[in-house]
Amino acid sequence: MKLNELTERAHAGQLDEIVIESMEGDIFTLHITTQGEVDTLLNEDGTILTPQSLNAAKTMLRDIGGMKDVPIYFKHSVTHDEMMGSEAETADDRMPITLEGQPQ
Repeated sequence: MKLNELTERAHAGQLDEIVIESMEGDIFTLHITTQGEVDTLLNEDGTILTPQSLNAAKTMLRDIGGMKDVPIYFKHSVTHDEMMGSEAETADDRMPITLEGQPQ
């Protein structure tokens, strides 16, 4: 899903949830769920949009608007256990977050 489509769907109230995922260091991705389908947020050129911080991702979502009733989660994946040969965790490791400064 590209940014312009996210904006349209947000203002139409068509978003189920958004997950901001910390991939590693300063690489973040956004996963948008609409009608049970999950899409990664893309730039207009089709590359994955990667905000440089959690705050940058939250600011972008605030600026788009239409997010008042959309559940937003932060997910921080830890690959250390998998790299050491342990089983991957299957638990939901998402944490609900808010967009500070968002109109109520």
